Amino acid sequence: MSGRLTVTCAIVVGLVAAGCQPAPQAPTWSLAADSPIKTTDAALVARIGRALDAAEHAGTDPSISQFHVRAATVVSAGGDEHVVVGGNTEYPWPQAVHGEVSVMNHVIARFGADAARRVPFIAFYAQSCGDSRGCGDCRDYLRATTEYEALMLVCGRATDHTIHIRKLTDGLLDEERFADATPASVGLPRDELDRLLAAASAARSGGVTLFSPPEGQIGAAALTSTGRIYRAAGADDAAFHYRYPVGGVLQQAATERDYFVRAVAVVGAGSEWPRVTYRDRQYGFETSTFATARGLPPTLLILANGQGALKATTFETALPHPFSVARFNPDAIERFLTRSGTSTPP
Repeated sequence: MSGRLTVTCAIVVGLVAAGCQPAPQAPTWSLAADSPIKTTDAALVARIGRALDAAEHAGTDPSISQFHVRAATVVSAGGDEHVVVGGNTEYPWPQAVHGEVSVMNHVIARFGADAARRVPFIAFYAQSCGDSRGCGDCRDYLRATTEYEALMLVCGRATDHTIHIRKLTDGLLDEERFADATPASVGLPRDELDRLLAAASAARSGGVTLFSPPEGQIGAAALTSTGRIYRAAGADDAAFHYRYPVGGVLQQAATERDYFVRAVAVVGAGSEWPRVTYRDRQYGFETSTFATARGLPPTLLILANGQGALKATTFETALPHPFSVARFNPDAIERFLTRSGTSTPP
């Protein structure tokens, strides 16, 4: 037996030409000097590093964009810490399950909703770290499933193994924080503003509210550069595939190749300010980029509380730190506007 062990060791030594040595260790993760959030919590940095090491190997299927989103977090449950990973999946038209949604869904499936709410961070393994706080739909999902006020979004840059920590709340702006406005300060002629608000109010009486509370229904109306006004209300269904009102009204305008939207008005019930989901803000931001690509002002977002008060901002302001085609592939906007035959605003 001892002879066999000696021969085996000799073979190994011959192969490595340097004797028996430990396998090389992967580089450790460290906090980047320019990380927006600084921390001296070594245990937190170590947990983030564990999550990033796992996220590097997360499965993805970005069949359309070829953009891999590999995410992970660390969950404390049963006296132990567990690393949970997720990855994005895309399917035609195009649609996707996003990386952060995937990882949080896996946390809920394994440890329950209460554990998900206590998730301290979501870490993304990436080749480079941009400024986005995720798409609008992901912001809505994380607000619903986590204690989002404390949630950290972490980018781990693969090229130098540095950690960049941000807050989800940097990408959130509640409606109450929109700027107060008057009919004179909105920036639209009074007759157009009145028609726009009337159309949004009328739209609110329609739509479908099988599962969503009727009192939460909002109406949306869009005014385009052609002077036309479109309107839409939200609609739900048994599959929980909600059709969003701002997205709906913008789709109506796009169907008529009316791509340059000057303003969108949203009206809710009673004296409460209407709530515009971040998914709807994403739709508005993407449409606004058509206007700004042609040197037009960003699309206005106007809220009316039903008591004569107004708030106004732009979709750029309403979606801080956006994820958008205008940021990662602006040439696609140019190609689309040219192809659609509407490259010049009316």
